Amino acid sequence: MITFWVFSTIRKTVKEKRKKRILEEGVEASATVLNIKPTGEYLNNLPEFQVKVQIKPEAGEHFEAEMTEVLSYSKYDSMRQGSQVLVKYDPGYYKRVIFLQMAENLI
Repeated sequence: MITFWVFSTIRKTVKEKRKKRILEEGVEASATVLNIKPTGEYLNNLPEFQVKVQIKPEAGEHFEAEMTEVLSYSKYDSMRQGSQVLVKYDPGYYKRVIFLQMAENLI
């Protein structure tokens, strides 16, 4: 049990540091939601979703990335296949992406 707690704490810390770095140093781009599905996990009674997006940077080729995000059901309901979202991605590793804004609502 203690090992699981330590592992979870480390994983959460790394994820938060990565997110903060992307917010500070990442490249902003628009993206289209290709797929969204629940993972079955919950954080603070909010469901976690696996979201696949196609990112359209101002310069360069379009690319796809997947991210795991905790979203309220109302945000999930408004985020469907084809929805436009605003993201930031790590220019050193395109697969690391975070949501900035969904349609007109902040996530």
